[in-house]
Amino acid sequence: MGINAIKKGIYYLIPALFFVMLLAYVGRFGFLYSGADLQFHANRIFEYYNHLKSGNLIPVISTFSSNQIGSLVPTMYPSLPIYIGAILQFIFPPVTSLYVLMWAQLMVQFSIAKWVGKELSLSVLESTIAAFIYTITTPLISQSVQQWLFGEVWAMSFMPLVVLGLIRLVKSTTDNIVKLDRKTILLLAIGFTLIILSHMLSFVIITVYTAIFTAFLLIFKKNKLNSLANLSVSAIVTILLSMVFLMPFIIAMLRNDLATPGATTLTIWSAPDIQELFKTAFSFKSDVIFKTNSIGIVAFISIFGVLFTWWKQDRFTKYATIVSMLIIFSGMSYIWQYLYTTPLGVIQFPHRVFIIAIFLLSLTSIFMIRNIFQSIKVQRILYVGLTIISVVVTLFSLKFGFVDRVNALSVRTDYKPTSKKPVSYTPIANFKIKNDDFKNIMGYWITYGAFDYMPANFQFNKALQEKKIIQNGQLINTSTKSISNGLIYQAKFKKQVQTILPMVGYQGLNYEIVDNHHQHYDYKINKDKQLVIKTRNVAINKVTVRAITPITTYIAWIISMVTFLLLLVSVLRNKNK
Repeated sequence: MGINAIKKGIYYLIPALFFVMLLAYVGRFGFLYSGADLQFHANRIFEYYNHLKSGNLIPVISTFSSNQIGSLVPTMYPSLPIYIGAILQFIFPPVTSLYVLMWAQLMVQFSIAKWVGKELSLSVLESTIAAFIYTITTPLISQSVQQWLFGEVWAMSFMPLVVLGLIRLVKSTTDNIVKLDRKTILLLAIGFTLIILSHMLSFVIITVYTAIFTAFLLIFKKNKLNSLANLSVSAIVTILLSMVFLMPFIIAMLRNDLATPGATTLTIWSAPDIQELFKTAFSFKSDVIFKTNSIGIVAFISIFGVLFTWWKQDRFTKYATIVSMLIIFSGMSYIWQYLYTTPLGVIQFPHRVFIIAIFLLSLTSIFMIRNIFQSIKVQRILYVGLTIISVVVTLFSLKFGFVDRVNALSVRTDYKPTSKKPVSYTPIANFKIKNDDFKNIMGYWITYGAFDYMPANFQFNKALQEKKIIQNGQLINTSTKSISNGLIYQAKFKKQVQTILPMVGYQGLNYEIVDNHHQHYDYKINKDKQLVIKTRNVAINKVTVRAITPITTYIAWIISMVTFLLLLVSVLRNKNK
């Protein structure tokens, strides 16, 4: 092994060990702390783990989690990182596997950012520092370990690929000659695809900013046709690669009137003002320092550093700083106080967009130093200084803004939750779990995301809560067993009686319903959106309900896989040439 290979390995090893120590510190007592979205994503990972364990690669409905009532969440939410989390459940205990999953996400985020920095002319050392500063920025660490914004942090880990693709698009030919750039198309297509397959709302956000960026190119740049051609080809490839999610999602949306995640109340947290931004970056108060509605201290250093030395900065650093400031402003309350009541309010937390600016400003912090100081020694001293500031601020915020408080206040879910004693969410996301507690949060659940994409007017009635069948208006004692894409109900079924099953039904999805005599039943979906059958004149004690994977879902998988393989062959051939 050569010296260069060892150096390259060290540039990954040191951040990897830091992420291990950071997460080990958070979980040193064996607990995984709630986060607003932990229960939602833990349910999804547990769901996929059990489907894979049963030999099913394509979950359609939730039967092992999400109250075990047949929710359409597996179809309606992108699941690329969920598969990774489910696979890790086979290797590690449940809570441990989620910490490993967080570590993997941090490494992916760091590695992509590092590679993109290198592509933008930073040295190996510079790109490593920029990527490390970006990855450990307080608001981003908060998203992972406090808020548990699992889909979002994975999606935005791939965002730098799109940013690099757009930068390459700007630097392409200056006339109207149409010249498809293979690398630009690959960056945009792969970046957008990975974002779609991780978190739909992040894709919408990145698409909106890409559309604004495209409008700028069409107005101010000469290479209009070239830009449109490259973007169009990238969009087509993205759609084909993402068909595995998009086709089932769109079909389900068209066939059903579904309850989608709605906007929350606009607060200074969801869309901060300038005072809030400064407070979250520079305050030492424990209730302020570990928030996600921040851009971090290095971002401020980068902005002010570039502005005060404007004449020394190159074009890229200036443009990246201006774009970052505009993106930050676009996520603040000054705009959203007017936009939040429009359909755009579905973004829920406008400060989500700050991560794009944080990435750009992590790069410009390095470019800024390089442009001001010619001495390599001075540059490296300042790089180390930035890194130390980032590490100290993040660790201080993590300890006093999160870990100390949750250890003292969180309620352990070492019991089976019920309507009388649910998982603790008082005042908000206030529970913690160990490996032995993990399955407890898959039971009774009515908070964040529990009823996303349920049929409109759905009611979580007593029969669904207790998983009991209804005959002649009465709840019947029922034993329930989860199977892949289905449930088995055991009870003393009355003969020739309309029977309401404790499973939600969706239009466009076919269900196979069989009793213990292997007789098949027709069904309908009642006004409460539950499946209803009529028993026959024969004694039965078991009914099995399975959702049949639609043929269109298989077609979508084939389209995505064939597109991926063709793309892979094309890349390998080009690399060999």
